[in-house]
Parts: sequence; C-alpha cells; structure tokens
Amino acid sequence: MESEKLISHTIQIAGESYPVKLTEEEMSYALEIENEINEKISEYKIKYLVKTTRDILAMILLTYAFENLKMRSDIDHNANHRLEGLLLRLSEQINS
Repeated sequence: MESEKLISHTIQIAGESYPVKLTEEEMSYALEIENEINEKISEYKIKYLVKTTRDILAMILLTYAFENLKMRSDIDHNANHRLEGLLLRLSEQINS
C-alpha cells in the first residue's frame, strides 16, 4: 500500500466524520462499507433496543470479527481437505 497513491476521503458513520487515506481500490469499497455499517446501526437500534451508538458499534465489530474468523476457518478447512485429497491421490499413484 505504501507504493500506491493514497486518496483522502471522509467516511460518515453514525453522524460522525472519519478522515481516511485509501488506495483507489479501497475507495471503490468505501461507500459500500459506509452504507452497510450505517444500515446495521439502524437495524441494531431497533432489533436490540440498544441506546448508545458506542454499544452498537461494539456489537457490529464483534459480528464482523466472528464472521471473519469463521470465514478464515472455513477456508483453512477447505484447503486442508483439498490438500489431504491430493496427498491421498499422490500416495495412490506412488504405490501403484
């Protein structure tokens, strides 16, 4: 990222402004991320009757962290499963 040109951008979350520097690729995701987080804030306010934005943001962060960890675990599991299959086929080829 250091070699890429960074673009200044401001992300609005829950009425607060957060200045960030993003690559061109990250800029393409910025609006989508901003909208998704703000939609989740509105959803969580109603769904969980949470009053403070700080608590809602913590809940959203935890949700993303769990989803990310599960996704990485699923990817690792799938990669391990494929590798085991390849090793089994290789072993069968060697032994035949």
